[in-house]
Parts: sequence; C-alpha cells; structure tokens
Amino acid sequence: MRWTPDLMTGNAVVDSEHRELISLIDTLELAGNGPEGTGVEAALEELTDYVFVHFQMEEKLMQREGYPAEAFDAHVAEHRTLDQGTQALVRQYSDGALTTVEPIVTFLYEWFQHHIAQVDRAMAEYIRIKHARP
Repeated sequence: MRWTPDLMTGNAVVDSEHRELISLIDTLELAGNGPEGTGVEAALEELTDYVFVHFQMEEKLMQREGYPAEAFDAHVAEHRTLDQGTQALVRQYSDGALTTVEPIVTFLYEWFQHHIAQVDRAMAEYIRIKHARP
C-alpha cells in the first residue's frame, strides 16, 4: 500500500501520522520478504508501538474537540478491533502458525484503507466544520 491523495483526511497531523503508519507497514512487508524474515520482529514492534501512540493521539483529539459520544465510541471500538486482530495474527506468526507476514500486512492494509477513508475522514470533517464556524 502506498500513500495516495485519496487517503488524506484533511487534518495535517492525522495525515502525517497515517503516512508514517503506511510506511511502517511497508517496512514490515519488506522485512518479511527479506532473507528468512530478517527484521520482522523489530518491524512488528515498531509498528505496534506507533499504532498505540497514533490511536492515543486520535482519541485525545476527539475528546478535545468534543466529538459526539456515539461516534467516539464507534471510532474507539474500531481501534480496539485492529489491536485485537493484529495481536492475534502476531501470536500466530510468533507461534509458527503463519509462515509469512503477508496475512498481517494484508489485514493492516485493508483495515487502514477502510478506517482512513470512512472513520478518520468523518472525524477530520467534524473538526474542520467545527473550526470553520464563526
């Protein structure tokens, strides 16, 4: 997955962090395609750490901006879904049930494509409209 303009939310901070997330997923994919998965563990650790920080930032941003409770709860639930799905796949990889990182990479790419296009874009639009008011 490469960063493309259709992934932009219009929020500079969110978009910058999304670019970094996609770059980290790409790094994981490259590590998985390297000799004997060299660097996969480090790439997974860096990615999961950054995802945690990014989700914290988004959740604090929504709270600060007074994002509606129902939308906030749904957004956070999506974050937890990614956390749980990623942890399950990483465990399978670590246990040898997965022989490549491809299922992890595919899951992450598909999840982020949906999440950015639908959920994060709605959040960014709410914030943009809120700040456009006199």
